[in-house]
Amino acid sequence: MNISDTIKTLQSNKTLSESEAFDLQSSILAGAVTTPILLLIFTALSGRKVTKEELGGFFKASQKAMTSLNVETPTLDTCGTGGDNSGSFNISTVSALVCAAAGVPVAKHGNRAASSKCGSADVLETLGVKLDLNAEQAKKVLEQTGFVFLFARNFHPAFKHAAEARKTFGKKTYFNLLGPLLNPAKALYRVHGLADFSFAETLGDILTDSGVKRMWLVHAEDGMDEISPASVTHVIERQDGGTKMFTIDPKKFGLSISDRNELQGGDVKTNADIMSNILQGKGTKAQNAAVILNAAAGLTVYGKVATYKEAVTLASSVIASGKGYEKLQEVIKASSSI
Repeated sequence: MNISDTIKTLQSNKTLSESEAFDLQSSILAGAVTTPILLLIFTALSGRKVTKEELGGFFKASQKAMTSLNVETPTLDTCGTGGDNSGSFNISTVSALVCAAAGVPVAKHGNRAASSKCGSADVLETLGVKLDLNAEQAKKVLEQTGFVFLFARNFHPAFKHAAEARKTFGKKTYFNLLGPLLNPAKALYRVHGLADFSFAETLGDILTDSGVKRMWLVHAEDGMDEISPASVTHVIERQDGGTKMFTIDPKKFGLSISDRNELQGGDVKTNADIMSNILQGKGTKAQNAAVILNAAAGLTVYGKVATYKEAVTLASSVIASGKGYEKLQEVIKASSSI
């Protein structure tokens, strides 16, 4: 690959083929592209949306470079693109633990905060979960507890070659779209939140092509990249090669709130306290509603229950029982003892 030709292509507002994008990303992740050159690439791409072919090539190169977690049991991941600027607590992370407490194997992929004050890695670390696990250790934690947190930095070491450029650039790049797609355990079931729903078809195609069996791509009308208790949420379901579109209205489940600010998080300690309280059955009505709606999505997608309504009931009972907190303690103990 001639990097100069690639830059000229991008700067002339032309798109890359999937193979060209694959070669470019492979070079970046091999450390063969300098920060100044990467900044030129990010700048050239910032004026338009990345295409399906480009993101597909970036994804395949990144998946090839990542450290994979080979698991026999199919897993679920609940993850979002971030960037919805909602300032909410770590809804998808709490929801993932509720799903695990309900008996669904969860391989939760996440990182430290990027656009928020507190990322999934930050809050779990504060609560006592050990992040620094290699693939073998992570597999043992999953087998022992039915839940494992896969810290992105441990499984995508090649991303360090783009870290300085991403930080210097200071704005979102295609790397932000890639992160949630690249589950190291290659989870076959996904609940994937999008701040920008216009990428749903592209991300859905990439996940389907990568072998994901069933997914929900969600975006709330109030802008959240979660299922929101404050508005209707749009869902695109992909399963068995088919696509289904529908909405979730929290009012139909008695889980509606009037003010999204009731879901506000804060710094790491604040979010850790919120997570702990919810999992112990001590969350506020609004906090519980958000987690129930999103955990129910994971339970439905995995096939733990037949309908979303049944999943809402199951998620509600798990939260009320405090089983989510028991699951968290299991994960803390298992990750710390390995």
